[in-house]
Amino acid sequence: MNLTLSPQIRIAALVGVLAVVGLAGSMLVLNRGGSSSDTAAGSTGAVVTRPSRLPVKAHARPAVTPKPVTHTKAHAPVRHHAPVKQHAPVKQHAHKPAGFHGNKVYAQLPQPLQWQLAHHKVVIVSVYNPQSDVDAISVAEAHAGAVDAHVGFLLVSVLDNKVAGILTGLLPGGGLLPDPGVLVYRAPGDIALRLDGFADRAAVAQAATNALAGETEPAPAAAAPSTDPAAVAAPAAVTP
Repeated sequence: MNLTLSPQIRIAALVGVLAVVGLAGSMLVLNRGGSSSDTAAGSTGAVVTRPSRLPVKAHARPAVTPKPVTHTKAHAPVRHHAPVKQHAPVKQHAHKPAGFHGNKVYAQLPQPLQWQLAHHKVVIVSVYNPQSDVDAISVAEAHAGAVDAHVGFLLVSVLDNKVAGILTGLLPGGGLLPDPGVLVYRAPGDIALRLDGFADRAAVAQAATNALAGETEPAPAAAAPSTDPAAVAAPAAVTP
């Protein structure tokens, strides 16, 4: 069975709903007015106290003091190194080259000559003038003679005051250094032989051999040095 509401019934239902809503609104307004009047009366009249419930004792909790928050930076872990043992310094001994005999030498001699005499029992000292071409030939012959006799060799310029000046002051009997010339020193620093002027390689080698043997005589007559540069220039050119 189909129930169809007519328009009149629908209007009547709508009016009823509106009446109910209006009645509810009026009752709400009346309730608010009554509560406000009661409040006003209470404020002007005697105060009525109602028994309240017994207070509930709250369990006291110990006050907790908050700890200050400190911001710490994370540091890198510290590495502890093992202690390093310190060893006693090792004394380094000077390397002694082959042929070093440790000869005692005079302290007043020039340092280059002291070094040569400390390493060689006999030293050939070739004195020359660097401004003279003939002295260059004398130097070459003196060096070759020292090599043949296996003795020390020292080249001294007469213009070098640091060395030539000291040797001049130590010459026995005074005087000047030969220019050119050869001085044969024997440790600790004595002059064994002296060859003034040009001396060839054989004469120098023989003088060094005599000094090694302890002799102090001049070179043999056959090997006597020549002081004439022209006479020695040609033989010097063919010397091996």
